[in-house]
Amino acid sequence: MMEPYREHLRMVGELYDLRWEWLCDWEGTLDDLAEVEARIDGHLQALGRGGEAALGVALIEAAPQEPWTFYALVALACRLHRFSIVRVLLLEVEEHCEEPTDERAAASLRQAVADALVHQLPGDAAELVAEALRDAGPHVASVLATCVGARGWAVAADDLRDAAGRECADRAAVLRALGQLPGTVPGAVLAEVRCGDPVVARAAAVAALRSGEASVLHRLAHRKRAPWAILPVAMGGGPAMGAWLMEAARGEDPVQALLALGVFGDPRGLEVLVEQLRTEAHAEEAALGLFLITGARLEMEDDTEGEAVDERAWTALEGSGISTEPVVWERWLAEHGERMRPGQRYRLGRLAGPHTDLDVLSMALPLWLRRCLADEFVIRYGVQWSYEPDLPVVQQREIIDQVRPRLDDPRMRFVEGEWYFQGRLAPIEGAAAPRCSGRSKA
Repeated sequence: MMEPYREHLRMVGELYDLRWEWLCDWEGTLDDLAEVEARIDGHLQALGRGGEAALGVALIEAAPQEPWTFYALVALACRLHRFSIVRVLLLEVEEHCEEPTDERAAASLRQAVADALVHQLPGDAAELVAEALRDAGPHVASVLATCVGARGWAVAADDLRDAAGRECADRAAVLRALGQLPGTVPGAVLAEVRCGDPVVARAAAVAALRSGEASVLHRLAHRKRAPWAILPVAMGGGPAMGAWLMEAARGEDPVQALLALGVFGDPRGLEVLVEQLRTEAHAEEAALGLFLITGARLEMEDDTEGEAVDERAWTALEGSGISTEPVVWERWLAEHGERMRPGQRYRLGRLAGPHTDLDVLSMALPLWLRRCLADEFVIRYGVQWSYEPDLPVVQQREIIDQVRPRLDDPRMRFVEGEWYFQGRLAPIEGAAAPRCSGRSKA
């Protein structure tokens, strides 16, 4: 009698791992993910029909060393509205992660539990999560913060701010969650922009920019020796920041700047990117920057006319099909580069604008890149939404469909190719406050 439940649990785990694999590579489309999620849902429905008996089996099978078992168990408990069991499991997560263990394993367990809460908690559970957050330990606070931010539960904003002031296993996750809730970035978050941990500092900067703190751009622009600061500048800076980014891309540590030039989108950065493409150490980052601006991948064809090329992989960005061969990019730019006007913002070969940038979020791109571009979308256009690129696909599409009509509001009047900060034209010079353009937030 118990074996069918074990089989459903095993399938949930396998599909959960497959979903993450596809989320993080270049080839998994939203349709692929939706199919996997539908299969997960089918197995969870079967477990839900088993009620307490299925829950008992899941409790027996759960082991923190295998994160997928906790995903299945927490997801089932949420579906059965057994939040008391979820609270007990959160305590077990805290205890396990406090033990001397591989931090990557602890992070995987936190992620699995956070995913289950985000995907399966009912909408009326916000107060329960806020209550649990008040006395959560460092690891569980990170889990619950991720849930609050992804679900956009403003009712837990005060508890999230309090959690940000306590010890936390993943401070970047808490800061990110604060940036996902409008109007919740306290002074303590701004102070984290100056902290010594680059991951935390960048998360704080992005959270502040998402919340409209334009002053952060000025601070970041004066931190040329802090590579972590470069990408947030590209996500929110105006056209004058292009020269700053190109200088950083020619510096001693250009990796972040090469990606940032691609996110920034000004064709004036193409020359620098091709220069760095010739430097084998930075070829992948330069190729990704070129792709983000032009949309070209330039996979190697069988009939390459016998042209000699070195053995650096044409698909060094595994599965992306993006060439790292300078000769190929130079040829493509010679043929097509003139159609791209310097001083305008491009995204994958099209003039950037809210609709173009929204379309890109539904493309087959790795999660880290879509997350970066989703943050940039909020920073550029002032759209406050509860979108995350690792939400279930049905929810992603619903949120995007709700936002599109708002972008067509005649009061917005976004001009394609322009730089914006929080829905207003970004400054032409320096990093001052955005120019007033009469545009309201979406």
